[in-house]
Amino acid sequence: MADLLIRNLDPVTHRELKRRAQRAGQSLQAYVAGLLEAQTARPAIEDWLAELEEIPPVEGASGADAVRSARDELP
Repeated sequence: MADLLIRNLDPVTHRELKRRAQRAGQSLQAYVAGLLEAQTARPAIEDWLAELEEIPPVEGASGADAVRSARDELP
């Protein structure tokens, strides 16, 4: 496991993180680690948008048609 030190954190932010950690029944370290892990589990918006650009457009269908079709495939 790696360590991370955050310097010059706004005291208001620090207090709020501590409050949220206590409410979640976690240490501040565990709470912030969870936030960082959740954030990095999702692709960065730039990566996601670049991936979307690689998908070829669907000709002859509107966005509404695509949503309807996707909805119809749901269980």
